[in-house]
Amino acid sequence: MNIKLLSLASVSTLIASQAMAHPGDHSTGGVMAAIWHQLTEPDHLLFAGLVAAAVIVGVKAYQKKKA
Repeated sequence: MNIKLLSLASVSTLIASQAMAHPGDHSTGGVMAAIWHQLTEPDHLLFAGLVAAAVIVGVKAYQKKKA
């Protein structure tokens, strides 16, 4: 593994800040309420979009490197 990539991953893990939770009690409601909450809150949708974009970029980079 590339030492720069490993170093970046280590540093980003160490300096990650705690997420600021939005108000509300999320302990009740069951699975469907949890799924609905994830799909309707803008902050969750933004993070899901960022993760999806990172996966797409990573897959394309891997395919380019492999070819």
